[in-house]
Amino acid sequence: MTATNLYRLVNFALIVTVLATISLALVAIALPIFDEHLLTTWQVTFANAETSYHEVLPAGEWGLEGNQGTLYIQTEGFGFAASRALTILLIGGLIGYALCGLRLFVSDLLTDRPFKVSTPKLLKQVAISLIALAALLYIEVIARFYLFMPDALNIADFYITHIKVSPANSESFYIFSSFYWGLVIAGLFLLAISKAFTLGLSLQTENDEII
Repeated sequence: MTATNLYRLVNFALIVTVLATISLALVAIALPIFDEHLLTTWQVTFANAETSYHEVLPAGEWGLEGNQGTLYIQTEGFGFAASRALTILLIGGLIGYALCGLRLFVSDLLTDRPFKVSTPKLLKQVAISLIALAALLYIEVIARFYLFMPDALNIADFYITHIKVSPANSESFYIFSSFYWGLVIAGLFLLAISKAFTLGLSLQTENDEII
């Protein structure tokens, strides 16, 4: 793929990201207005591997479905809709921010002098965006649980790697918040590349001064 085609692809991805982010955020906000229930779920692992649930506990506020399955709640509240819209905007904003940096970086590659002062900064921008996105996706699962799960503070204990939920008179289970190591590794790789571009810029400047 040539730099020109890559530039066009990044522009297309940026436009799609902006449109999708705005549309999904508006839909999330609009659902309570039309009295639509909002569903949020977490994947769970039961303390007893042979345990299976298909019931609602307690009194319809939340439920567990299937063996090693899904914890879910439904709500009509505007607070959850607002938080979901905010999460969508944050995720879309970070992706868009990374794409903007990548767009400017590819634009530099189209010139005769790809090593510019802005190039390492643009790569750092993309790298930080990817790492921040991984952190946001991890924190969002935990924050959503404690904000919207009924009696979360009373029935759940938070650990760095997971949440242990111990409902009264029910089997304990765990919620593991996925951490996207691929995004972190990609961010660290881009930080390393930015250092290489900094070195290239230095060599290019020295060469220009000699000439």
